[in-house]
Amino acid sequence: MSRYDDIAPLFKEYDMYAQSIDVLKEPNVFKATTPYGSFVCKRAQVPAQRLVFISDMLRQLQHRGWDGAVPFTYTKYDDPFVQQGSTAFYVTPWQPGSEEWAEQPLSWAPPALERLAELHQLTQNYRYDDPRQVEPLVDSLLNRWQYWQDQMNKAATLAQERKYPSPFDLVFLANKEFIEEMAQTATDLLTDWRERHETHAHFRLSLIHGNPSPEHVVPDRSGKGRLLNFDRASFDTPVRDLTLFYRTYFQMAGDEAGASQLFHRYAEIFPLQPEEIELLASFLSYPERIMRDLDIYYHHPREWSEFYAVQRFEKDMDRLMRLHRWVQQAF
Repeated sequence: MSRYDDIAPLFKEYDMYAQSIDVLKEPNVFKATTPYGSFVCKRAQVPAQRLVFISDMLRQLQHRGWDGAVPFTYTKYDDPFVQQGSTAFYVTPWQPGSEEWAEQPLSWAPPALERLAELHQLTQNYRYDDPRQVEPLVDSLLNRWQYWQDQMNKAATLAQERKYPSPFDLVFLANKEFIEEMAQTATDLLTDWRERHETHAHFRLSLIHGNPSPEHVVPDRSGKGRLLNFDRASFDTPVRDLTLFYRTYFQMAGDEAGASQLFHRYAEIFPLQPEEIELLASFLSYPERIMRDLDIYYHHPREWSEFYAVQRFEKDMDRLMRLHRWVQQAF
C-alpha cells in the first residue's frame, strides 16, 4: 500500500486498520475496506473550524432523527477529522447504490431536492437573520457579473476584428445580443432587489450544502437520498443551493415540467418567501455557464478542439434557453 502511506495510518485514529485501499476519485477520495465495513476517506483543504461546525450541525440533526446526510465517522478521541499539517482527513461510511441511477441521469434530482428542503427547513435559525450576511453575496455576484460582461465585450471585439473568424467566433457573435440581454436583465433584477431590501432584517439563513450535484447524493435503502460532501457548506440563504441545483438540473437536460414539479415538492417542505423567489429568479437569469465558456475560450485557453468548443457552446446555449423559459414561466 505504498501509494497510500498517508491514508492507511489514519485508521489507527479510529481503532481500525485498512485491509485494502482503492482510489474513488483522484487525487483526494479513497475507499478503505476494514474489518468493521467499508469507509470513504476524503483529503480536504477545508479550514478546521468549518469541518467542526459542519460535523456538529450534522450530528445534531442526526440526534433529532434526520437521516438525510451521510454522517462523519468520529475518531476514538471523538474528533470529526484527523489533522496533518494544513490538510484535514475525514471518514464517512461507504454508501453503495449509486449504480441504481446510472441509466437515469435525472434520478438524483427529486431525492436531492427533498433532502435540501429538509436541511433548509430544519436549520433555519432566526438568530442568524442579518441583511449584512446576504449583502456580501449580492455585492460579490454583481462584481463578478460585471467582470464577465466586460470580458465578453473584449471577446466580441476580438472576434469581430479577426480577418478569418473561427467557427466559435461566428456562433458567439450570432448569440451575443441574447446573452447580453440576459446578463443585463439579471444584473438589473439583482441591483433592484438589493436596493429594495437594503434595510431588510428578516432574511432566513439555513445550513446550505454548497454544492448539490449528482455525485453528492446517494440512494439509501428506503429509496430516498442522502447528501454527502459538505466541504462547501455554510450558513447562508437557501437560494444559493437552489440556484446551483437548477443550473445542474438543466445542464443535465432537465425540462421545464420536471423543474416545476421539483419546485412544488421543495415548497411543500420549505416554502420560499416572496423576496427569496425574486432572488432566485435573478440568480438563475444570469448566463453564468455561457460566460465561463467565453472566458475560457478567449482569455484562458484550454486544450479544446474547435469542434468541441462549438459543440459545447451550442449545447450550453440550448440549455440556457430552456432554463430561461422556465424562469419566465415559473416566477
